[in-house]
Amino acid sequence: MKVLILEDEPVHAKYLTKMLIDISGSTIDEIKHVSTIDEADEQLNQSSVDIFFLDLNIFGSDGFNILDKIPTTTINTIVVSANIDNAIRAFEYGVIDFIAKPVSEDRLRLALERHSLFTNTYKRGAENQNNSKSRLLQVDLERLQMRLFHLMEVEKIYLNEDLSLEILAEELELHPRQLSEFLNGKKQTSFNSFLHSYRIKEAKDLLIKYPEKNVSDIGFEVGYKSLSSFYDAFKKELKITASEFRQKTLSS
Repeated sequence: MKVLILEDEPVHAKYLTKMLIDISGSTIDEIKHVSTIDEADEQLNQSSVDIFFLDLNIFGSDGFNILDKIPTTTINTIVVSANIDNAIRAFEYGVIDFIAKPVSEDRLRLALERHSLFTNTYKRGAENQNNSKSRLLQVDLERLQMRLFHLMEVEKIYLNEDLSLEILAEELELHPRQLSEFLNGKKQTSFNSFLHSYRIKEAKDLLIKYPEKNVSDIGFEVGYKSLSSFYDAFKKELKITASEFRQKTLSS
């Protein structure tokens, strides 16, 4: 078993590594520790990882940024964080478990058991050929795609600041796990990335269409509850701020 740990505090990484060895012993082939999101992204792209332990606060950077990049259906992620308020958001990404810091041996052991159960279930599904364990077997995918398109493109449900995986799933007459599997497996994206893409696209249109509007007002208008979330999402998507985007576009 190959393990990757993303943790910016070496003491915590060493402690977690020691407990992993104590619990799993010879079943672990390799444990790698990285301290930046870029290093983790590189490792996940270059080699296979069986378990990815993720700290959500990396030198002040948001660890959720890397969850936006990876399909949690194929990379088994366990979040290790002191901020338990992020647990629900983490599970919406499809992580296997969320362990609150400080990590205890019993709690880590439970997380590893969940990983083992998840892995065995996934393998049985593969052996039963073509996602026989998929939650989407009884779902009309063409109808689902059309309904999702209508909700996002026509009704613009993403403008609802309270939109969540659960609410969107209910609109689609799906279980949240079914919607998560559809987005991860069919669209190769997470719910949060999917939502951000629509909100940022709408924001770009409004920034140009209404140059007199405050950037902050547009952020709230497209569905963000906080300006920091809007600013971060916009810069992540376009590599420039919303104000810079407006200025650059209108002056060209």
